[in-house]
Amino acid sequence: MGMATLNVRMPEDLKRSGDRVLEREGVSVSEAVRRLYRYLEDEQKVPEWLRDGEGGNEDIFERRRRALCQLVGSVELPPDFDLDVVRHERLMRKTEPGVRV
Repeated sequence: MGMATLNVRMPEDLKRSGDRVLEREGVSVSEAVRRLYRYLEDEQKVPEWLRDGEGGNEDIFERRRRALCQLVGSVELPPDFDLDVVRHERLMRKTEPGVRV
């Protein structure tokens, strides 16, 4: 099987933030992209959370909730994973000046 390379341009702060999340979850960037492409191949559609402008007047939280439901199971969480700790860390980062969460 041949291999392909993707080059993607994005804001540096977005990449740093995303890299931190992937590292914390133990998922490489390559694996995250492979899983997205596997989803595209298997489902033959773009996930709802990736579509721009969908949902019309739908509440942003409802769109996020549905997006999260689609992602359930795409990352295996460690047995000692504590969502409350993650929430607390995120809230603490959000209060730091100049930090975009």
